[in-house]
Amino acid sequence: MKNFKLYTLFIIVITTFGSCDDFDASLDPEYTANPTPEEVASEATALSAFQSWYSAINSYDGPALMLTTMADMRTCSHGNQGMRDMSSEPRAAWDNNPGYSNAAASEDYYTAMYALLANQSTLITAMNNGTTVSDPAKIESLARFGQAVAIGYIALVYDRVWIVDETGPLFDGEATTPELAMENALEKLDIAIDLADNNSFTVDGVNGRSLSSTEWSEFLNTVGARLLANLPRNAAQRDALDWNRVLNYANNGLNFDLEVLWDGAVNWWSEWLYYGNVSGWARVDMRVINLMDSSTPSRWPGQNGLLPPATSSDNRLTTDFEYLDSQDFTASRGIYHYSNYRHSRYDEEIFVSEQTGSVPEILKAENDLYKAEAILRSGGAPSDAVTVINNSSRVLRGGLAPLSSSASFVDVEKAIHYERSIELLSSGMGLGFFEMRKNDLLQKGTPLHFPVPGSYLLAGEYENYTFGGVSNADGINVSNGGW
Repeated sequence: MKNFKLYTLFIIVITTFGSCDDFDASLDPEYTANPTPEEVASEATALSAFQSWYSAINSYDGPALMLTTMADMRTCSHGNQGMRDMSSEPRAAWDNNPGYSNAAASEDYYTAMYALLANQSTLITAMNNGTTVSDPAKIESLARFGQAVAIGYIALVYDRVWIVDETGPLFDGEATTPELAMENALEKLDIAIDLADNNSFTVDGVNGRSLSSTEWSEFLNTVGARLLANLPRNAAQRDALDWNRVLNYANNGLNFDLEVLWDGAVNWWSEWLYYGNVSGWARVDMRVINLMDSSTPSRWPGQNGLLPPATSSDNRLTTDFEYLDSQDFTASRGIYHYSNYRHSRYDEEIFVSEQTGSVPEILKAENDLYKAEAILRSGGAPSDAVTVINNSSRVLRGGLAPLSSSASFVDVEKAIHYERSIELLSSGMGLGFFEMRKNDLLQKGTPLHFPVPGSYLLAGEYENYTFGGVSNADGINVSNGGW
């Protein structure tokens, strides 16, 4: 019965996703919206891996907008994509019923990730069975990347993961934990890295940029650091993480900002980033502004919709944030949603250019922060982590005074959290949520991960369940912390 239920889930995923064109058709003119297995097992499948992943994590119909408000990185009282429901105070449980109006925020992302896994695994199976491709090392590296991020990004968001790869169902066809799923994802990622390190090829699957195999390897290593460092659900899991492994990935990671060229909101753009920054939608949570100016309240103080502009020695308050003198949110939905700031860092690339600029998906600064945290938490000298921080965004963009070489563990930890909140605010789906989660900073009652979407549970004859709500705060599935 368990394998039947597992395959039921995957048949639903593939059938649902098969009606969509999941990558840019220009990569393969012969591609159709309903490909046969032979068509799926083509080079275009691998060439589309980055775009399929990028589109899934950056989609409006995904969890990104919801996660950034749940983390109090942004704030929004609009009901779209679960933003208001999941950032309400006190925190409420996620509605996992298929009929919930915002069910797509979980379902569509889940579907896209499993379709990516199925497509790339089909290609690898075909290659193992003798299908010829023009550059086997490149194609397998791309396909393994697709498998890795599909499994890894499910593990980051959900509490359980089913895995079927080119070898068939893993874990006896049943769901496994995020930790074991992530280990499987990183095994596949390591294969992709090894293929890039030991071969020479060019990856053209990132719109607006060609990557050498060396640059592709750097990107893959930063992905490894991102996946592993953001896995913990609480501080105890964070402290138990293999930070030496994170450090190894980060030491081999990006020395450049990995940017994606938007194409006017056709096939290449970050929908969540657009709506997270566009006027009238999400604003920067006052908690973030308070980090830069401690005299500015971290929580909205009263009914008045205006606070004076903040001041800070951090240059980014001026370069990356815009002060607003009115509110767009309805007071009856909670004045805790109020904010006088929006994130304006990428206005030129997103709005002035009409969505045709190059916008980072992974900043070099993100990799630097993984490196600094890994040094700190693996038992390295705090001064070594300080060196990394002082040579990165804190000083280079923020213009802040360098940390002292004698800074304490706690001081370095705070500096890392600060940089993630300020520098990485508009890069990487869920980064703010994962940062708050692993440091026990999510408001009490916030789900630490999501249940498998209810529609798939019911189709597979599993009992529906959910997480969230103050009364359920256990520190394991639901936050019992706060900031």
